Amino acid sequence: MVRGLERYDGIIYCTKAAKFQIAKRIEAEKADDLDSMLEIHSKLKREFKKLVDGPEILKERPANYSFLHLKRDILLEMLKSCNFCERRCGVNRYEKKGFCKCGVKSYFSSEFLHMGEEPELIPSHTIFFNRCTFACVFCQNYDIVYADDYPADPLQLAMLIDRRYKQGSRNVNFVGGNPDQHAHTIAEILLHVESNIPVVWNSNMYHSTELAEVIEDIVDVWLGDFKYGNDKCALKYSKAPRYWEVITRNFLRAKDNGELLIRHLVMPGHIECCTEKIVKWVSENLGRDVRFNLMFQYYPTFKAYEYPEISRRLTGEEMRLAYNIASKYLTNLV
Repeated sequence: MVRGLERYDGIIYCTKAAKFQIAKRIEAEKADDLDSMLEIHSKLKREFKKLVDGPEILKERPANYSFLHLKRDILLEMLKSCNFCERRCGVNRYEKKGFCKCGVKSYFSSEFLHMGEEPELIPSHTIFFNRCTFACVFCQNYDIVYADDYPADPLQLAMLIDRRYKQGSRNVNFVGGNPDQHAHTIAEILLHVESNIPVVWNSNMYHSTELAEVIEDIVDVWLGDFKYGNDKCALKYSKAPRYWEVITRNFLRAKDNGELLIRHLVMPGHIECCTEKIVKWVSENLGRDVRFNLMFQYYPTFKAYEYPEISRRLTGEEMRLAYNIASKYLTNLV
């Protein structure tokens, strides 16, 4: 059993219920407007929290109209003035697209059993959604971020999740790009999934509090990127304003509403300004034993060559320095 991921292990071994399966078994009222939906949602969250710890609810049949249905409908309403991420474009995604270039229809690039994730996750059924709420100049998935590949059919993807589960997947891992802007589609997918499988939300953690309020009851593991230790670097390389405020807020909330596995991609020349500040904050606020993946896979790609300071790979000395700093503050490194 992995320290910090005990509930995740419980779902795998059927001593716990995946959150979305609990949400499917809580009966909800229908409502016609967003304010009424949110009022009902707030009441049901209290009921949901009482049911998180045991697997007994899996013996019950899903409700005809459930807490998860309500979440989907709230997300569909939120699309009319989109605030899924902290850019808060406010666009009506039924009519046009905001920064992430997403409308209502979601697209994905690929789905497969991924053997290259963290040890406790593999084999991981990864579903790579197109588009992103960031614009990273060093994006290693730019082909996924700046194109629309295959239309995401919720029923078809749900069937694939159940099939991959039978093939040995330990989780369904919603990634991209980024999953946040596709939350409405993911909720619809999960309505059709039969397996008791953990949901991993593989995200840049730039989501809004409004989105967190809805999705935190379906996310079992937050697989969150922690890229930058300050706003200046985040704005320069990812066009992400207010980064530190938003990311730290969301990690703190995620800690209280799920389990954490944090990734940090070490960048050349950014040990002091980013890596050290991040691991120190994580240690002080999320705990020294939080599961933390210090990643040395950075390589210059996409537009990185336009930025001389990051147009190279890490040196051996930088990797040693980053590891020593992380080891000083954290005890549960991947």
